[in-house]
Amino acid sequence: MINCQITKVIQKDFNSLWQCKQRGNTIEISTPYLLPDSTLLSLFITERNKKFIVHDGGSIAQIVTDNCPFPDDEIKASLEGFAAKYGVKQCWDASKQKIFFKDCGKKPLISSLAFDLASFATTVTNVLVAASYDEPDVEVDERFQRNADSFIKSAIPTGLIFKPRQEIKEVPGVKFSGIISRSNRIWLVSYVTGSTLPYFVRSVAMAKMNFEHVWKVTQLAGYIGRTIPLINTDAGGYKPDKLKWQLPDLQAASKDTLVKWADRASMANLFN
Repeated sequence: MINCQITKVIQKDFNSLWQCKQRGNTIEISTPYLLPDSTLLSLFITERNKKFIVHDGGSIAQIVTDNCPFPDDEIKASLEGFAAKYGVKQCWDASKQKIFFKDCGKKPLISSLAFDLASFATTVTNVLVAASYDEPDVEVDERFQRNADSFIKSAIPTGLIFKPRQEIKEVPGVKFSGIISRSNRIWLVSYVTGSTLPYFVRSVAMAKMNFEHVWKVTQLAGYIGRTIPLINTDAGGYKPDKLKWQLPDLQAASKDTLVKWADRASMANLFN
């Protein structure tokens, strides 16, 4: 028969999920709070000017920016509304990433701040990200974009950084679907998709043109790992029998690299 002793087991299992790492004058606490991108929320605690500060390290804004299909002004307004409701403050770090935080002057209040910030993080990300997956007017291609972002994040080796929808200074005016980088190497990814055949062909042509240009830029010589077209094989416009020369040309422009979504597991082998 089950009884209240089960609470001890639950407490033990739950507490085991809390992990702490010292990072200079800051500590990072991995919490059991699950975010919509299937990662666990980390909180950072530091002391500055006789105040204790608990912040999210930029993860809230990053998750919402990467995964929410709503317009930027709507995202901004929603984040500010939730922050006001929870009494959460905002600032920008050196890399211009938005940081959400709470602060206090007494150490016993830190746990309360951590709970408030964790509640804020799970609420705002679930409202703006998880709920948006069920929006009936979200285009299929936007769903592919989110799914591809999530897959790449999970597939790249430890130590590499993934940034979606980014430009590189050597190729101004071109926003790649994703840039994977480490200190001395970058990999460029373009999502090739389209709800109809004409849209799909246009997507193929754009990716081909951009990758051909990238390989001609002398400043990038020796710096580019690969240029990777990721083909949405689930798209309505994906008609292999009508793309008999376009896809091989794209593969050639990408230096013999091309990944089909149906074979996406092979992508993990491209980052070396």
